[in-house]
Amino acid sequence: MHSCNDPLPKRALCTGVLKGSETKHQQSSDQLRQRLAAGPGFRSPDQGIGTHARSIFCEQQQGSRSTRIRGLSDSVRIATQGLIEGAGAFLSRLCLPAAEEVGLMLRDKVSAWRAGNAVRMLSRANSIYLSNSASPTDRLSPRLAHVAIEEASWIDDDQVQAMWSGLLASSTSPDGRSDENLLFMNLLKQLSSLEVSILRFAVEKARKYTGHHGLILSEPLNGIPADELPKLFGVKDLQRIDRELDHLRELGLIGWSGLDSGGIDVQTGLTTLTPSSLALHLYVRAQGSKLSPANYWNFRSSADQNTVRKHHKKE
Repeated sequence: MHSCNDPLPKRALCTGVLKGSETKHQQSSDQLRQRLAAGPGFRSPDQGIGTHARSIFCEQQQGSRSTRIRGLSDSVRIATQGLIEGAGAFLSRLCLPAAEEVGLMLRDKVSAWRAGNAVRMLSRANSIYLSNSASPTDRLSPRLAHVAIEEASWIDDDQVQAMWSGLLASSTSPDGRSDENLLFMNLLKQLSSLEVSILRFAVEKARKYTGHHGLILSEPLNGIPADELPKLFGVKDLQRIDRELDHLRELGLIGWSGLDSGGIDVQTGLTTLTPSSLALHLYVRAQGSKLSPANYWNFRSSADQNTVRKHHKKE
């Protein structure tokens, strides 16, 4: 079994997201850079265009020949190279086995669209990790790296990508064996982009407080008219919103201690979006933080929280 405790090279392994040696994968690195710089529409001799890819080039068919409109600016190429280097630096610093495996995956099996998504997620994870007092002894579980890269490669929604980046950045540990973020990754991979929007809104809107032992809770976030939900979340289909609220409730991400079930009350037309404690933990880890929610939101004293707790019990 690979271990992330293996000695790492003194410098980042590379620009090909993650090549194993300077010479062995130079060709694949160059090909990946060309695909990413050219955009999802680039077709290599051994790779077609994924059905989800959106080309940034226009191609006009002229008999058996194709004319590509060129003109990608140097600034875009430089930005793309920076993303690749950031992604490579993150995994080669923290988890060499994953770096090597992902390098092969990007070279051999993944469309340019998926590769671009994976690189963007990893580059953002690298930025988050470095901004949170990175430790030279940190390592990352290959299992968690695999889950995050696999799932994020299929997603181009910015909010969902940001959560994957944060979860990966907060998955490090001194020995690389911690798998506590697997719980949150398994939750996130079940969420649609709409559910992520709802969850972020609920967590950021709700008032939080701590109970015994610094455990985090939120006050009820309810009384929102169902008619306002389509405008609030940018989705016209109220039936879809209702379904996804039901799903969030079933996952244990909305609803408060059994006192309100979460979702739309069909009798009153009012909506409850109270985030659960699990949702608060997921949110914090998805910001790239390993702090407890109480510390993340700077709760210093529980003196005033007893009143809040008693208030909830009366309800």
